Amino acid sequence: MASHGARGRSGGRPTLEEVAARAGVGRGTVSRVINGSPRVSDATRAAVEAAVAELGYVPNTAARALAANRTDAIALVVSEPETRFFAEPYFSDMLRGVGAALSDTQMQLLLIFAGSDRERQRLADYLAAHRVDGVLLVSVHADDPLPDMLSRLEIPAVISGPRSAAETLASVDSDNYGGARQAVEHLIGRGRRTIAHITGRLDVYGAQRRVDGYRDA
Repeated sequence: MASHGARGRSGGRPTLEEVAARAGVGRGTVSRVINGSPRVSDATRAAVEAAVAELGYVPNTAARALAANRTDAIALVVSEPETRFFAEPYFSDMLRGVGAALSDTQMQLLLIFAGSDRERQRLADYLAAHRVDGVLLVSVHADDPLPDMLSRLEIPAVISGPRSAAETLASVDSDNYGGARQAVEHLIGRGRRTIAHITGRLDVYGAQRRVDGYRDA
């Protein structure tokens, strides 16, 4: 008695052609069903889905990505040593936030450290091979070469915290100036007159803006 399992006629993984033959439709129709196209009737969709389930067909994501010229991967690039990343809650909170934003998508998140010249060169080679669809760059310093490198490679990228007010790459940031100024004004309103400010690294634009807000309060 013959049995139907997850293997195709060749003994390997079931193919798109085998799903099409089982469902009695063309290869293109199977592809449209798998990719969620609305241009398929309910009856045809049900037949294809039944064939997929019966054969145990799993789409070849690598081939689909190649055909679509995309990788379904986003790189979170950190311009800091690994030791600092895992020691500071700021970075873990950001990592959780990015992961949460991607949780309802098919995108994969890659964490890449680029705190040294060697790591930056390795990153450049990796990105030049178009292995990610976009980059989120974190903890950028004033002389950081990574934003310019991303621009040259024409890879979609966003910086969390620009290098300066003249940043050319897309960026998102909190109101460092306004937050620092409001904090100092709050203390002044409580009668405090001698107020210290402990800065971060002043080659980071956000730290510079917090100092400005502190001084202007």
